[in-house]
Amino acid sequence: MRNKVVLLGAAALLVAGLATAQLPAEKQAELQAAGITSWTPGQTKGSAPVFATLDNPLAAPAGTPPADTATMQYDDGMISVLPTLFGQIYGNRFSLGVGGVSLDTITLNSFSFFFLEDDLADTGLTFQISNPLNATSISALGSTNITGLANSGQSFSAPVLNTVPGTAIAAQNFNDTFFLGAWCLNANTAFPVDNEMLGLTNGGSQTRGYTADSAGSGPTPFAAQPFSAVLRANVTSPNAVPVELMNFDVDSDR
Repeated sequence: MRNKVVLLGAAALLVAGLATAQLPAEKQAELQAAGITSWTPGQTKGSAPVFATLDNPLAAPAGTPPADTATMQYDDGMISVLPTLFGQIYGNRFSLGVGGVSLDTITLNSFSFFFLEDDLADTGLTFQISNPLNATSISALGSTNITGLANSGQSFSAPVLNTVPGTAIAAQNFNDTFFLGAWCLNANTAFPVDNEMLGLTNGGSQTRGYTADSAGSGPTPFAAQPFSAVLRANVTSPNAVPVELMNFDVDSDR
C-alpha cells in the first residue's frame, strides 16, 4: 500500500507540474520514466550549453518540396549541431521581408523536418508557432503535438524527411515573419539523444535559429542563436518571393 501511495503521489506531481506545459499524456509518461516529475514551461534540465557541435556532421537529404510553393530553407543540408537544453523550443525565424518591402499575407502550406528520436516507439514531436512581438519576445499561438512521424533512426541512421500540412498547427497566415520551432527533449551533447528533437546546422549563409520558452500560448521570451534548424517552411505569398530563399520550386504548368 505504501508503494502504491508513493506512485500515486508522483503521478499527481507530474500532472500538476506539466499542466501549464500542455504536454500530451504520452509525453508526460516519457518524462516520468526519465524521473522528471515536475517540469514547467521554460525550465531546463541540467546546465548544458544551448547546443553542442558534432565532431562528424551528418548529411540531411534535401527531399522533394511540394509543387507550386516556395521552400524557405536556411540549413545547408547538414546536421552539425544538437540542441541540448531540455524543454526549450528550437526553430527558425522565417522572415520574408527583403529590403524592408512587405510581402503582405503569407500562407504556411506545410513544413518539413527530420524527426530525431531515441529507441522509444513514440512518433510525436511538439511544435510551437509564433508571431514576432518585440526584440526579446514572441507571441506563441499554440503548441501542437504532431504524431505519426517517421523517425530518422537512432544517431540519424535512417534519415526520413517528414512533411506536415500547415493546417496541423494553430495558424497558417502571417505578415512578413513567423517563428516555428519544436520542443527539445534532449540534454545529450552527442548521439544517441535522450529523446526527441530537431537537428541543427551551423553552416550555410543564413543563421535564422532561435530558442524560446515552451509556452503553450501567449508572450514568451526568445533569443536569436548562431545556428539554423533543419526545418523548412513551404509557403506562398501574393507578392514576389524573396531572393534570400536557398531553395525554390514551382509547378511548370503555371
